[in-house]
Amino acid sequence: MKLLGAAFFILHSSFLISCSEDDLGASIYDTTEYPLDRTAYTFPLDTFVKKNFLEPYNLKFIYRMEDVGSDMQKNLVPADYEKSVQLAVLTKYLWLDVYAKLAGEKEVFLKKYSPRIIHVIGSPGYNSDGSKTVGVAEGGIKVTLMEVNSLDVNQIEGDRGLNELFFHTMHHEFGHILDQTSLRPTTFNTISAGLYDAMGWAQKSDTIQASLGFVTPYGSSQASEDWVETLACYVTYDQDRWDELLNSAKYDWEEIDYSDDDYKANYPQAYREYLNSYRVKTCNYDTIGYLRRTANYEFKLVRKVVPRNANGFVALNADGTYTLSTDADNIDGRETILQKLDLVRTWLKENWDVDIDDLRREVQTRQYVTDDTGVFIRDERGNFVNRITYRDPANPDAPTIIEMLLQEVEEYKKLQTGK
Repeated sequence: MKLLGAAFFILHSSFLISCSEDDLGASIYDTTEYPLDRTAYTFPLDTFVKKNFLEPYNLKFIYRMEDVGSDMQKNLVPADYEKSVQLAVLTKYLWLDVYAKLAGEKEVFLKKYSPRIIHVIGSPGYNSDGSKTVGVAEGGIKVTLMEVNSLDVNQIEGDRGLNELFFHTMHHEFGHILDQTSLRPTTFNTISAGLYDAMGWAQKSDTIQASLGFVTPYGSSQASEDWVETLACYVTYDQDRWDELLNSAKYDWEEIDYSDDDYKANYPQAYREYLNSYRVKTCNYDTIGYLRRTANYEFKLVRKVVPRNANGFVALNADGTYTLSTDADNIDGRETILQKLDLVRTWLKENWDVDIDDLRREVQTRQYVTDDTGVFIRDERGNFVNRITYRDPANPDAPTIIEMLLQEVEEYKKLQTGK
């Protein structure tokens, strides 16, 4: 459930028109290979990305922000070097190594289909509609990752977590690249035809869009985004979040205005009174709804649809319970999402011999701690445990995953200094 101030994001894909294979002469670009500067402070990272991105996959990891490759209409900030190191090792661990392990053509899959450039920028790109751009894919050639200076290895989930800011974006944008190579089935485009809103998606509530069969509001912008959002959400959402999405999607939701002045003057008292006024047998906070703030800074009350009496109160059944609406719009959001996911599952398997359930499992076992039987472990609050920073109490001197990954870069410092 998204509460007040939920962040919105844009993941944008543009396409290039292919040219003929006629000999067009020498390249207009400088193709000279320059040796790495051993005296540079950045030599360890430069060497790491050369050995792990460029040489095996012909993929450049560019963390020095390039004006020519950036949106000149936005005020952007370069990526911090240490954050770039963290993102580089995590990109290899959570994305490249996963596909290299699971793709049918393991030796050539990434070299054939991965982007040629990953461009890293420190800040997000803010848009006029209140949304922000955290990732851009350009013609299957380049993926730009933004807001890198906010990277926090201790946080995987949430609006500021690794998945939301980076790895959801990576799977989303890679999905666009694969979709350009082998188009999604046309059946997918018809499932939610007439419901897409390219201009107004940023103002939509997560739960209302889920009830219509979209995994995210951005997925409701157009069919191509719906396709890759379905893929990216399934791969990166932990089981709790995925189950919450499907549970929300079962019900009909409505949104009513909630005065900004009322909010400032009365929240949380007014909201508590609202909740208490509707509390009946079996009722809980999720049953009633939640407040959210739109990208235009307007407050809305989002709630599940129930029959109401003339006074606007919940109409109770004879036994004191009430009935939640599930089919008022003739759309079963849960089944629609699962139908879309099944099409993605078949497409990945038939075209690239990638099992999306294996992909999801591999990603999440790299992110979260499991026991000896493969069951995900929870902490005292019931949350999954971050494997990347987890230190085993039984072996406290052993390095964490992130420490081992960063050590790979540090090894190149020894090459640089001879120590």
